[in-house]
Amino acid sequence: MKSARLLSGMDALLVRAFGSWQNPMQYLGALTIFFFWIVLVSGIWLFIFFHTSVTGAYESVEYMTHQQWYIGGVMRSLHRYASDAAIVTLLIHILREFLHGRHSGKHWFSWVSGIPLIWIIIPLGISGYWLVWDQLALYVAITSAELIDWLPIFTGSMARNFLTAADVSDRFFTLMAFLHLIGLPLFLVFAIWLHVFRISRPRISPPRGLMAGTLIAMLLLALLFPALSQGQANPSNVPQTLTLDWYYLLVYPLVQAWGPAAVWALLVGLSLLMFLAPWLPPRATPPVAVVDLDNCNGCERCAEDCPYSAVMMQPRTDGSRYELEAVVDPDLCVSCGICVGACPTATPFRQASSLVPGIDLPDISALMLRENIQQQAARLQGSQRILVFSCDGSHALNALQDSQTAVVALRCMAHLPPSFVDFALSRGLADGVLLAGCSDGGCEYRLGAEWTSQRVARERDPRLRERTDRQRLALGWEQPWSGLGSARRVLQAFRQQLPTDEQEQRLLKPAARWRAWPLQALAFALFYLSAVAFSAWPAFSLLQPGAAMVSLSITHTGQRIQECRKFTQQELDELPPNMRRPSDCPREKHPIRVVFSANGQELYVKEVAPSGIWNDGSSTIYARFPLPSGEYNLSIAMSDSGKADGFDYVSDLEITLQPEQHLVISFDSSISEFIFIR
Repeated sequence: MKSARLLSGMDALLVRAFGSWQNPMQYLGALTIFFFWIVLVSGIWLFIFFHTSVTGAYESVEYMTHQQWYIGGVMRSLHRYASDAAIVTLLIHILREFLHGRHSGKHWFSWVSGIPLIWIIIPLGISGYWLVWDQLALYVAITSAELIDWLPIFTGSMARNFLTAADVSDRFFTLMAFLHLIGLPLFLVFAIWLHVFRISRPRISPPRGLMAGTLIAMLLLALLFPALSQGQANPSNVPQTLTLDWYYLLVYPLVQAWGPAAVWALLVGLSLLMFLAPWLPPRATPPVAVVDLDNCNGCERCAEDCPYSAVMMQPRTDGSRYELEAVVDPDLCVSCGICVGACPTATPFRQASSLVPGIDLPDISALMLRENIQQQAARLQGSQRILVFSCDGSHALNALQDSQTAVVALRCMAHLPPSFVDFALSRGLADGVLLAGCSDGGCEYRLGAEWTSQRVARERDPRLRERTDRQRLALGWEQPWSGLGSARRVLQAFRQQLPTDEQEQRLLKPAARWRAWPLQALAFALFYLSAVAFSAWPAFSLLQPGAAMVSLSITHTGQRIQECRKFTQQELDELPPNMRRPSDCPREKHPIRVVFSANGQELYVKEVAPSGIWNDGSSTIYARFPLPSGEYNLSIAMSDSGKADGFDYVSDLEITLQPEQHLVISFDSSISEFIFIR
């Protein structure tokens, strides 16, 4: 798959620049959370000086942007660009997990629980644009309301509340400030916790160097490309073009082009497809790890190293002298084998008894692994015999096999206990051991590369024995030559460093870190420039050049279908006392029929039924029409009495529409007249 190869190429470049342990691709989720921290801190600063009122919102934002010692403008830009960067890392994270297959099988919970995160983050960012109350905010408010109006939640139209200046109240900004600063963030925190709930040791913080570089790059962006408003919101004016933040507002132009129903179908359809992705198509799952209590001493190492909390310790059930025993949760176990690599009883040197460790994989048992190593090593020849251990995340390494090279497959690199490396070297089965590991510097099972490195460095149990010659062991993901080189080049470089009888041991010196700084700077620049570019480019054409906008916004209750009938005295006497009333008035109302014309051409003809279960509520008309500027004879007619011919209310207007002008046509039921608001 081309996209998978592209991501692998990006991984290789970033490993060369940052090293395997600071590769940003391994910390996409943590970087997203770090961007949220930047958004939180900058948002608190902005809120301190923000005024929750129609006139104060825009003025306070402009004050911070241009007058507040420039720090306000920096904070606003940080708030904007960190929000955009969070979307970029989130999208790459989703794509990467999908292409690596970490969305299906036992990973389904983390994948499915991530879908609500998207539905929280996007509205959270969109609500922030409302608070600025510039022309973009007005467009976002109207379009968002049009989307909500399509849902069968409200009987009236929310969009009509933003068509005129008189319709917008200070309470709206109080509500939006609460949603943006308190309501949605609380849901976001809970959703993040739920997302990592079943993951052991989730990475929620990137390395310090990566955080420092990220913050510096974002500060430079804030200084070079400050975030600016697009003119104070003016409902009587519709701008021809707007600069959209495409990371958050990507579907908004589709509302105008397709309509709200099609946009909702797209959003719900994509969400449903993502929800079903873990089970499409069904995948065969390998057998989970099994515990042998005869060999389990309750040391807890397997539970400590499991990346998915699939191994738990509980009181002993077999009457053994040990206090605890390991128990595997089959719903969480992904059969990675990391628990086997952590088990001290998984040692190939056992000869007196069968090689059955306290915990093992049925399909790739420790005994099968030892036999495979012996079989592969038996055919090796020469003075530089190398055993290469590959894993699920390695590239296909079978092509490397020759008379001096053998490849042994593992589920994960941490599946291999360090004692097996000692076994291969001390028994003379090989002259060198190469642990290839995942080709992108990360680990298919999250912690395998990290645990293996610590075990080999004798920092984590089970440790590599002191007698093992470290010069004859290479970790592919940690070598300075593994960043961009192919697997064959990695193998050749390792073979060249192997000591022989005639030569002294030689070490490959790590590349100087300063040589990677230009690559790091380039990586930061490309990433954050992309975040800036699509936050304001390309511009969106809301109207054709020279066009104006006419909006219909009518809420009216039709006349009763049947007139009230007064009860006779006899009828009143027959009714229970608590149900006696002067007259019987049927609740059902007539629908309203509206026809709107411009220069004699009908642009809108629709009959709208009353709202309510009993059809006794108001009927709501909301529609918008872009028209070329010029002179018009506008005619609006409405019937609310159910008559087939003619209308109950008619009004005409001679007007010259100016470019970008917004004309709102409403109906005042108190005076039974149409109102034209310019």
